[in-house]
Amino acid sequence: MNKSKLLNIINKVYPLISEDYSCNAKVEIHYNIYERLSGVKGMSGTACAQAEYDWNENKIYIYSSKMIGEEDILRSLIHECVHSNQCKVKFNAYYLCGYTYETHPYEVEARDEEKKWEKYKQNTISIG
Repeated sequence: MNKSKLLNIINKVYPLISEDYSCNAKVEIHYNIYERLSGVKGMSGTACAQAEYDWNENKIYIYSSKMIGEEDILRSLIHECVHSNQCKVKFNAYYLCGYTYETHPYEVEARDEEKKWEKYKQNTISIG
């Protein structure tokens, strides 16, 4: 998805999602995590999330290379807003205790909330 359309969708739906989830994180768009972390355009790697929440910066990073359609954007914003309300210490502790992405209680909660993405879909219809 091109960055302009991605930005239009985020600008339209993020205020609604952030209000529903009491999330005040700033949203930034990057092509992928490798470009964001290295600062090198065209940098790539083998794995890249769709989005990421940074507790230290209170930012949601959306990775445009992984955004295929509106559903991906809406699910990612919801997922990361859920993380913004979770405890970073507990989040990290669950992984240290051996939980995987699939079983981590905070990830399970965020994925469950993603299922509500269609509530916001109507707000993306007019975006071309």
